[in-house]
Amino acid sequence: MCNEGQGRGRGCRCSRQVRGFIQPQLLLRLAQKANHGYELMDALRSVKGDENLADPGMLYRTLRQFEEDGLVTSSWDTDGHGPARRVYQITDAGREYLEWWAADIRKTRAQLDQFLTEYESVVATRLPSPQKRKRG
Repeated sequence: MCNEGQGRGRGCRCSRQVRGFIQPQLLLRLAQKANHGYELMDALRSVKGDENLADPGMLYRTLRQFEEDGLVTSSWDTDGHGPARRVYQITDAGREYLEWWAADIRKTRAQLDQFLTEYESVVATRLPSPQKRKRG
């Protein structure tokens, strides 16, 4: 994912620490449609098993970092009732980063599947058969 000559650091997202699963989840939601923070928070809370992802501080820090990195843009929505809200939209760079995340997740899934296959074969050969357990 690093561009030639940029090296690690601000210009390279490869060296970023992953904050749980919030980054790809946010980018996926924004790839579906532009959203404001409250909608994104609700969407994150609806992810089964990851209800605690939607920490407002983490959400807005991540969105600000995405904006600094050029992965999203934001603008003020003043059309609705009530106060103006900041609306976030994914950029082409954000879509590219989302594709990188998906590829990385696929690779990790393949590695986990391989590990579990090997683990299950080891466990299956070491567990006593049902007949041996009954005698003991």
